[in-house]
Amino acid sequence: MDNNETSILLIGEGGIPKDFPKNELSKFLNLKSKIESNLELSYEENIIFENLNNKIKKWRRNFRNDEYYHSVIDLKNLIYLKSKITTYIAFLDYCEPDIYQAIENLIDEGYKKIILITSDLIFSKEKESKIDDILNFINLKYRDFKIINLCKIDYNIISDFFVNLINGVIDDK
Repeated sequence: MDNNETSILLIGEGGIPKDFPKNELSKFLNLKSKIESNLELSYEENIIFENLNNKIKKWRRNFRNDEYYHSVIDLKNLIYLKSKITTYIAFLDYCEPDIYQAIENLIDEGYKKIILITSDLIFSKEKESKIDDILNFINLKYRDFKIINLCKIDYNIISDFFVNLINGVIDDK
């Protein structure tokens, strides 16, 4: 594998920072609830939602307001140290960069292949579908670019992972 042309993209779930203003968070969650209920937002509500969504994504993270964000960064750094393959992060929700942004940035930097991995062992079908939609769009736009999606881990591999962990604890390994 040519490490100069290949990168790893670690996908995290993303979360809302604990110190995000409560009144704005309440507005955001109410509007998000409407969207998830398939209710149509008015033009003004849509603008408010997009502005709040962007504000959440751009919010400065620290260990006190978003421990998960920094855990993903720590994992990214460990993966790089162990693999020696340049590793980046992206998020499904609430943080920057999102997956599409990150992939476009990597293409702009000259990478020819990206290996997608996730910090979650299991994604919901909705989140898998969201990733698939993004990847399908990228594949249409950049036909010569290769994406290897390792986010859908077979349940046999996951169960083996846990059984090996458990057996290691039982056997004091």
